[in-house]
Amino acid sequence: MSSQWQNRWEERYASVGQLWSGEPNDLLMGLAEGWQPGHSLDLGCGEGDDVLWLASRGWQVVGVDVSPTAIARLRSRSAERGLTGVEGVVVDLSSEPLPVGPFDLVTSFFMHGGPSEGSIVLEDVLVQAAERVVEGGRLLAAVHCSNPPWRRHHVRSFRPEALAAEVLALLPEGAWEVESCAEQWRDVTGPDGQAGRRSDGIVCWRRLA
Repeated sequence: MSSQWQNRWEERYASVGQLWSGEPNDLLMGLAEGWQPGHSLDLGCGEGDDVLWLASRGWQVVGVDVSPTAIARLRSRSAERGLTGVEGVVVDLSSEPLPVGPFDLVTSFFMHGGPSEGSIVLEDVLVQAAERVVEGGRLLAAVHCSNPPWRRHHVRSFRPEALAAEVLALLPEGAWEVESCAEQWRDVTGPDGQAGRRSDGIVCWRRLA
């Protein structure tokens, strides 16, 4: 049975031919460019922009999303580019378990959740994901910290340092560290040409044992 979470996102994807930009997140590229490729899991992968970028650099990537339409687009784009080692799986993170792994890297980009019934709780999903990460591996999450006035659809926003500390406290003591935690501001343009600013947080946890 489909959840409210799944229905909401499937409607968004099915209503347009392409929901996102088609480009990978610059926050991911800035950190992962120099990392040794391995096995990775992308939570809420959407149409697969980050999945395809990682796969093009030698990673074996599993992308999961609640929307069957989004996963179908990921699979199609992967096949068009001749990328091997890409798997797309429909998973409702509000109620279903993650792929078992193990993974060298788990990523979550702008998957916020919210207070509505059936929504995910980001912190809980990240803790579940951390259980799939091997020693020396990383858990990477990007979140919105502040938005311009025309972008109010995110019911949750985060402080990166607070998210870093909260998730670390939920993980086995001494087994993880916060490798990096930062906030990045950028200029953005609204739908009617108005100027504004947005900030995003990026947190990377590293498994020590």
